[in-house]
Amino acid sequence: MRKTFLKWLFVFVATAFALTFAISFLLQTRQARENAIQLIRLRISDAKRQLFATEENLKRVSEMTNAMALIKARSFARFIEQSPGLIGSREKLQQIRALLDVDELHVSDPTGILIASIPAEYQGYDMGSAAQSAAFLPALSDPAFALVQEPQHKGINNEMFQYAGVARIDQPGIVQIGYHPRRLMEAARLADIRNIAASFRIGTNGAIIICQKNQIISNGGANLSKIDLIAARVNQESLLEQGVFTAVVRDQEFLGVAEKFQGHWILGLLPKNEMYLSRNSVVGVLIAVDLLLFALVFVLVSFLVQKIVINGIYRVNSALEKITCGDLEEKVQVTNTDEFKALSEGINATVAALKNAIKETAARIDAELQFAHAIQVSGLPDPNPVFADAVPFSLAASMKTAREVGGDFYDYLLIDDDHLWFMVADVAGKGIPAALFMMTSKTLLHNLAEKGLPPKEIFEQGNREICARNEAGMFVTAWMGILELSSGRLDCANAGHNPPVLLHADGRSEFLKVPPGLVLGGMENSKYRSISLSLQPGDRIILYTDGVPEAQNCNGEFFAEERLLQTLAKHRPAALTPQQLLLEINQAVSCFADGAQQADDITLLAVAFNGQPKQHLTLPAEPEQLQNLQEFLERHLVQAGVSAKIRSQLQLAAEEVFINIARYAYPGQAGEARISLQILPPPGSKIIMQFSDRGLPWNPLEKATPDLNLPADQRPIGGLGIVLVRKIMDDCQYQYQDNQNILTLSKDLPAE
Repeated sequence: MRKTFLKWLFVFVATAFALTFAISFLLQTRQARENAIQLIRLRISDAKRQLFATEENLKRVSEMTNAMALIKARSFARFIEQSPGLIGSREKLQQIRALLDVDELHVSDPTGILIASIPAEYQGYDMGSAAQSAAFLPALSDPAFALVQEPQHKGINNEMFQYAGVARIDQPGIVQIGYHPRRLMEAARLADIRNIAASFRIGTNGAIIICQKNQIISNGGANLSKIDLIAARVNQESLLEQGVFTAVVRDQEFLGVAEKFQGHWILGLLPKNEMYLSRNSVVGVLIAVDLLLFALVFVLVSFLVQKIVINGIYRVNSALEKITCGDLEEKVQVTNTDEFKALSEGINATVAALKNAIKETAARIDAELQFAHAIQVSGLPDPNPVFADAVPFSLAASMKTAREVGGDFYDYLLIDDDHLWFMVADVAGKGIPAALFMMTSKTLLHNLAEKGLPPKEIFEQGNREICARNEAGMFVTAWMGILELSSGRLDCANAGHNPPVLLHADGRSEFLKVPPGLVLGGMENSKYRSISLSLQPGDRIILYTDGVPEAQNCNGEFFAEERLLQTLAKHRPAALTPQQLLLEINQAVSCFADGAQQADDITLLAVAFNGQPKQHLTLPAEPEQLQNLQEFLERHLVQAGVSAKIRSQLQLAAEEVFINIARYAYPGQAGEARISLQILPPPGSKIIMQFSDRGLPWNPLEKATPDLNLPADQRPIGGLGIVLVRKIMDDCQYQYQDNQNILTLSKDLPAE
C-alpha cells in the first residue's frame, strides 16, 4: 500500500512539475523570441543611422575637397597672371606644385594645347583629344569657367585621379591641377554600403547582411560566409518580404529580421542558441526552484502517510518478502492487534508445513540428480586419457557443473592414425533438460565425426538434425577442430562459442579467432565456415565454456578472458602438461571467485601438439643465395629459442654444405637446392637439417680427411669444410635416392 501510494504521489508531483515547467518554458521561449527580434531591429536601426551618417560625411568631404581644388587652381592662375615667365621655368613650376600640394600642373594656349606641364610628358597634349580633358575646353572662351571633375580613371595609366581647372586670367587658355583624391576615396570607401555590415554584429555569432536585387553586397559575422548565406537562400525576396523568418545556415538555425532601406534589404541574423540563452538561464533557475518545492511537498506528504498508515502492514509485508525470497526461518511477529496476531499465526503455520514438504521433495530430487549426474559423466570420454607413446599429442579435460547436472560437454576422437577430432560445447540452460539435450547433441556430433567429415560439414549436418528434433527450442554453442598429426594442420569451425586460446611454444598466447556461425539448433539451414592453421611442436589449444570468463567474485567482477591469458602467460607451454594447464586455470578461477557461488558450468579441454613439422626452403644453387638460407635458418632457430652459440654453429655448417652444392653439384648449368629444418622437442631435443639436390652424385662423407699435421702448402685443396661440419654436428648421414643427393645433419640440444 505504501509503495502504491508513493508511486501515485510521485506521478502526481512529477506531472505537476512537468506542467509547470512546460508552461514556464513556453512563456520564456516566446519572450526570448520577442527580445531577439527587438535586438535585431535595434541593430538594423544602428546600421541605417551609420549608413546615413557616412553618406553625409562623404558629401561634406567631397564639397570641401572640390572647394580646396578650385582654390588651388585659381591660385595657380593668379601666379601665371603675375609672373607669365614661370611657364617656361620647370623649376618654378615644381616649386608651385609642391606649394599647392598637388600631383600635376597644366597650362594651355588659346587653342587648348598644353604649353607647360608637370609631369613634362603631358606638354603638347591636345585637351580636346579625350572626353576627360575636353570637359575643360569651355575655359578657352569663358573667363569665369571653373570645373572640378569627379574622381575617375586616367586614360593613360587607368589610375584614379581628379582634375580641377579654371580659365587663364592673363589670356585665353586653361589652368588645370591634378591630384590623387586619397582623402575623398577613403571617405567614399568608408561610406560604401558594402563596408557597413562588417562593422555590426548581433550577439556573438549573429550578423548584419545587406542585399540588393537578390545579391548579397555586404555581410558580417565571424562564421557566416557569403557562400553559406547564398546556400541558405537568405537573399531571396520571397524570404525577406516576410519581415521575420527562420533560416538554416551551415546546419545552424538562425532567427532573421529584414527591413527595406534606400533600395536595399538590411537583414539581421541571430543564432537561435544565443536567442535562448536568457530563456535557458531563467528556466534553469525555475527548474531548481520547482524541484526543491515539489521535492519538499513529496517528502512532507510521504512522511505524513508513513506515520499515519498502520506500521503493522509494512512489518507483515517485510516478513513475507523474506519468506518468499527463501528464508523459511523468518517468523511473522505482529501482535499489536488481534487481527494481526491471528494473521501472524496463520502465516507461521503455513510456512512450517511448507518447510516439511520442501525437505521431503529435496531429498527425493537429490537422489534423482545424483543418478542423472552419474549417467551424464559416464557419457563423456576419459578426462585424462592415456595414448600410445608414438602419438604426437596429449590432451586433458575437466568439467565442474554449477549444479548436479549441467549443459556443458567435451568430446574427442582419434579418427585414424593421423587425425584427432576434439570439441567443447555448451547447451543453453541447466538442469535435467539441458543435460538431456547435451547427451543428444554429443552423440549426434560424435557419430558425424566418426565418418571423417570436416568440421564445417559436421556442424551443418548436426545442426539440421538438432533443429529437426528441437521441440523444446534449446540451442548449443560449440567449437571443434580436427588436427592432422603428421603436419600440425588444424581445421576448425565455430558455432557461436567462445574463441579458444592458442598457447604457442614460445610462451605467446592469443585467442584463436574463427568466424563464428549461428548456434546449433538456431536455424535449420545455417552455414558454417572452417579455417586452417599450422600448429608448431609445443603449441597448446585450450578450449573452454563461458563459465570461465563469466565467473564472478563477491564484488560482482568477472574473471574475463584477459585474466585467462594472464594465467596462461605465467608458464612456458612446454613446461606444463595439458592436465597441469587445466589445473592452473581451475585454481585461478577458484582463487578469483574467493568463495562466491559458481553460477555456470566450467568445462575445459587442452590439446598439446608435440610433433614437429619440417620447415622447407628451395633455392637456386648459387652462392648469392646463401644470405636467404641464413635468414631462413635464423628466423626458425630464434623462434624455437635456440641459443646464439648453437645458431652460429649451425649457420657455419649450413654455409659449408650449401656452397659445395652451389659450386660442384651442377657444373655448367643451373639447378636447385632444397633445405629442410626440423626441431624436435624434449625429450631428445635435437635439430635436423637436410640438404638435397639433383646434381652429380657425390658423397661428401667419403672424402678423405686431410692430414692436418702436414704444412698447408703440402695438403690437397678441399676437405676442411666437411671436417668442420662433422666436428660441429653430432650425426652426419648421406644417401642417394630418387636421383637426389641427400645429406642429413643432426645436432643435439642441451637439456634446459
